[in-house]
Amino acid sequence: MSIGLIFSAIGASCLAVSAFTKHKDRMLVWQVADYVFTMIANLLLGGYTGAISISISIIRNLLMIKKWYSWATATLFVFLQLSLGAYFNNLGWVGFFPIISSISYTLATFMTNKIQWLRWVIIENMLLWSFYDWTIKAYPALIMDFFIITTTLIAIKKSKRSKI
Repeated sequence: MSIGLIFSAIGASCLAVSAFTKHKDRMLVWQVADYVFTMIANLLLGGYTGAISISISIIRNLLMIKKWYSWATATLFVFLQLSLGAYFNNLGWVGFFPIISSISYTLATFMTNKIQWLRWVIIENMLLWSFYDWTIKAYPALIMDFFIITTTLIAIKKSKRSKI
């Protein structure tokens, strides 16, 4: 379990860094780093729907970075997240939170390049992941979920101030 907690903490740190990037591609790269560590943590901690959802998100982000992303691939990822996530769900309704989180981020990243919008989606995702992390006892990730919510709100406020 402690190895899973270490991977969880490293992944969450990468996600926190992503909230302060100013370009979508950099944000996606940091998120891939987060996803790799968090996927391993989820597998070690018994969070199979989280691991499935994250593995699909890794592929999604890599395709977005390479600009090989379309409505067809977005639709495919939504289908994969729903079907595989539901199949491997071992946590009841809480097991659907990573699926909902991944689907909302899949759609948001496809529909906009606006960092502010993506930051709000990150906040929504972290709220969902906080319940999931609590359930699978990924406490470093849970602490980082709240830290990421806070730092992302600061990044939103900082960005709004710089535009005034």
